[in-house]
Amino acid sequence: MEAGPATARRRHDLAALVALAAGCALTVTPWGGYDRKWRWTGFERNATLWDWLHMSLLPLALAAVPLWLRYRRRLRLVHHATLVTTATAFSLLVALGYALHWSWTGFPGNRLWDWLELLVLPLAVALVPVWAETSRRVRPRHLVALAAVATGLAVTAVGGYRYGWRWTGFEGNTLFDWIQLLIAPLVLPLVLVPMTASWLTVDREAPAAEAPPAQPVRENEKRLPWRDMT
Repeated sequence: MEAGPATARRRHDLAALVALAAGCALTVTPWGGYDRKWRWTGFERNATLWDWLHMSLLPLALAAVPLWLRYRRRLRLVHHATLVTTATAFSLLVALGYALHWSWTGFPGNRLWDWLELLVLPLAVALVPVWAETSRRVRPRHLVALAAVATGLAVTAVGGYRYGWRWTGFEGNTLFDWIQLLIAPLVLPLVLVPMTASWLTVDREAPAAEAPPAQPVRENEKRLPWRDMT
């Protein structure tokens, strides 16, 4: 009777020990790489914040999808406030990284095209389940948001190609580059996923076939002796 709880307790202690060791490694290794110049880590020369974002955003998006699908109806105001605060703090960090030329961020030198390459695929992965759920009840604010994004992208594209806005990084990118950047990871899932979901659920939502109406029985045919004999 005691083997079960004892085994579970040992597993819990082992998991806690592994988590503690991983936390210590994740703390000591960056300290040694950045502060003590441990060359074998490669952190000092290669691992800026930009590099960490390139490495972690897509796995984070993949991890966030099942969590959102499971707990989306339990999100409270504090969760939304935390997300907004995080996004605001990151935007401020990006602005300061460019304005103050913080080399450790790796942001200076990266243009709008580089940011799109960094963010589009993780955003597409994270937004596909959201879009699949909300596509059937699109509201005017959703259309306004999409129109604003499309307009902003069109304006920056014209400025980058026609007027040489270097900060966009668009000049030199071909149609194939745009297909690789936006069409394949973003537009196709956002179009195909709702169509597939609608196709898969159409049979479930189809009304059952109605039975043909019963033929009225005439009054003189209700109870006739020879009908019972036959």
